[in-house]
Amino acid sequence: MPKKIIILGHSGFIGSRLEQMLSVSGRWEVIGRSLPEIDLTDPVQVLQLVPYMTPDATLVLAAAVKRQFGDTLEVFRQNMAIVENVCRLLALNPVGRVIFMSSAAVYGEETENRCISEQTRVNPTSYYGINKYTAECLLKKVCADKMSLVCLRPPLIYGPGDSGKTYGPAGFVAAAIESQPVTLWGDGTELREFIYIDDICRLIEHLVDHPFMGELNVVSGMPYCFADVIAILKKSLPTLAVASRPRSKQKADNAFDHQKIRALLPADFRFTSLETGVLAMLEMRA
Repeated sequence: MPKKIIILGHSGFIGSRLEQMLSVSGRWEVIGRSLPEIDLTDPVQVLQLVPYMTPDATLVLAAAVKRQFGDTLEVFRQNMAIVENVCRLLALNPVGRVIFMSSAAVYGEETENRCISEQTRVNPTSYYGINKYTAECLLKKVCADKMSLVCLRPPLIYGPGDSGKTYGPAGFVAAAIESQPVTLWGDGTELREFIYIDDICRLIEHLVDHPFMGELNVVSGMPYCFADVIAILKKSLPTLAVASRPRSKQKADNAFDHQKIRALLPADFRFTSLETGVLAMLEMRA
């Protein structure tokens, strides 16, 4: 009988693609739960998961109120309620492995650093980042010696299926498809990592049966900038308009040391290039 993988947040951008890819492999019994079937902010409804919580199961916690709904105390409160309820569930019903979708926001979104590693001091500057780091700490305390825990810290994740209009590949593609100008803050040259959705799903699949535990930056080691996304789009849409706006914050470059993740991945694992990923989004939404 195949092992169980429980995906909390299986209807979201990451969770839905992960469920699809894991189900196709046929190696595991994949169980997905999300709103409206279950409200993880409700401690009573969380108890619906008890029958699936077994020592051979892996729990992937990808459920959260998206940051595009606002970086507010109310969203922070809802996300903390989810984590607290899942921690209570795990304390009484331990599984074999927990994979938590944290974020590189734990290092701070406005911090200049071109060599961020897992040893870099955390310095969250948003409610979102504070929530993710607090959640990591709570999960570490609950899992302790009873369950293996992986805290994935990806930067911005993009790809087909992302219906959001956030600043970055998804928002730029959405504007381009709607024949709207793309808003660019400053010259758009600040460095960032953009990780393609299928790449992080392949990583999670690899980690389910891997002995690794701890924090892991989900990065390719290849930084891009927002202007690169626009340049890629203009190859297919030469008339794409760009509306430049003065920076509202000081420019800050973020780039990552990828030695840790590179050592964990198979030698033949290749990250998707930004151009390939953006064009895939453009093709799907066209």
